[in-house]
Amino acid sequence: EYCEAMDIYRRLVEHSPDVYERELARTLNNLAGLHLDLQRFDKAEEEYREALDIRRRLAERNPVVYESSVAETLNNLAGLHSDLQRFDKAEEKYLEALDIRRRLAEHSPEVYENEVARTLNNLANVHYQTERFDKAEDEYRESLDIYRRLAEKNPDVYENRVADTLNNLAALHSNTQCFDKAEREFCEALDMYRRLVENGSVIYEDSMA
Repeated sequence: EYCEAMDIYRRLVEHSPDVYERELARTLNNLAGLHLDLQRFDKAEEEYREALDIRRRLAERNPVVYESSVAETLNNLAGLHSDLQRFDKAEEKYLEALDIRRRLAEHSPEVYENEVARTLNNLANVHYQTERFDKAEDEYRESLDIYRRLAEKNPDVYENRVADTLNNLAALHSNTQCFDKAEREFCEALDMYRRLVENGSVIYEDSMA
């Protein structure tokens, strides 16, 4: 169905690119996500790259509307590179996405601070996997600070992300033998997961365990 939609949008773009390029890029991005789930990595990369090229062009003309879409596709492409252990490429794409999202968050923090935190967490995972622990720690901490602020206003949405980031930071501290820090962070994450499970979010039972 995505392929059929894409074929239609390609034909429409030939006649009205200003109207339909956005939809073509969105469909390419969705199709790439499907191919990523199916581990058809070459197809996913090709589609993410085409979506990114389109969104970059659109953002040149109208950055206010399209820069966030550029960051989204950069983040997705970085995730693919990370899954394939192409960590240099993943880092490059995450850093560019982070720069865009920081700029957007300066003007609309209520919309984009969450995206900054998510990208920081992803970037920290790359640095953790490549044993650049100081960078990873800084990024996890900044991500955690943002999620804590967001959770104060909206705990139902963000408390799980605080717990997840605490868990990541604790794993890093455990791996670097900072055991007191790791214990505190694991305990705080565990308390949060327990509350989430008690409140009916059974999907967090695995995280609690």
